[in-house]
Amino acid sequence: MPRRVINSSSSSSSPTMWSSFNPAAAGRHRRLSCLLLPAAVLVLTFTFCTRPATAAICGTSSYDPSSKICCSGSVQPWYNINTQCCGTTSYDPATKICCSGSVQPWYNINTKCCGATSYDPATKICCSGSVQPWYNINTKCCGATSYDPATKICCSGSVQPWYNINTKCCGTTSYDPATKE
Repeated sequence: MPRRVINSSSSSSSPTMWSSFNPAAAGRHRRLSCLLLPAAVLVLTFTFCTRPATAAICGTSSYDPSSKICCSGSVQPWYNINTQCCGTTSYDPATKICCSGSVQPWYNINTKCCGATSYDPATKICCSGSVQPWYNINTKCCGATSYDPATKICCSGSVQPWYNINTKCCGTTSYDPATKE
């Protein structure tokens, strides 16, 4: 336990308050608050100390870890034993998901992240960090857009009409080689 040396020759008769961080308890983040009361001038000083049941430091704030959690220097609510941090925000992973430092909705066990957004892969697809509609098992991405290859074709990042099995691309445009060149 750290000791604080008090000059007993002090002629001050007013109480002195001080706090001391205990480096031996650094893992437990304990803090003592003490009140020094002079019993007689220049003779004796009594020290009364109190220690909170639980105390911790988060950034520059103290908090009770039985009801709060420290997330990157920010004191946040503690939901249950599974509470986690997502950047500077706390969340319950049974109801939310962390996507790129952003708390997002949790849909089901298959919930995934697409950039900073969550999505259900049974109904959506992630294309270049953008959540897009899912059409069927053959759904594909064309840049940041999804498409159904049975009805569309991707030409240089642009979704275009699909005419038939012979459909080709010319730059970002599709064409039917039987009718166009």
